[in-house]
Amino acid sequence: MTRLMLVLAAVAVIGAGAAAIAGCGSGGQATAAGSTATGQSSMPMPSSMPMPAAGTSAASKAPATLELHRSVVHVKIVNFAFEPSHLIVSPGTRVVWTNEDSDPHTVTADSAGFSSQALDTGSSYTLVAKRSGSFPYHCTIHPFMHGTLVVQG
Repeated sequence: MTRLMLVLAAVAVIGAGAAAIAGCGSGGQATAAGSTATGQSSMPMPSSMPMPAAGTSAASKAPATLELHRSVVHVKIVNFAFEPSHLIVSPGTRVVWTNEDSDPHTVTADSAGFSSQALDTGSSYTLVAKRSGSFPYHCTIHPFMHGTLVVQG
């Protein structure tokens, strides 16, 4: 399915979900839960924010980007996605995530390891990949955004 078709399907799902939520006393404003370091919080979900169709994950379908033996590798945060979403690097590589969206995003390991502050447009987060392994990560503000950093060597 193309990205446009996924976005259109997501808009239809969001519209239906917002109508259902509006009937449950939320005042007509849809919310999405986003986890934070201190627990769960609730925040408004903009209607223009793309959402993946049920059962899909951009990170699981994207091919791996191999960037071995490079000193610096850049990951863009654009259109509510990490690009590339699956990155393979060598130990010692400096990985730089830069937010090119108008909304803030974080880069947070699924398990303990690394976590950025909320990155505003144009802001970056840098991590030096020191130990080998696979490190799935996500955006805590938009939990549907996923990526994987693989350090091999």
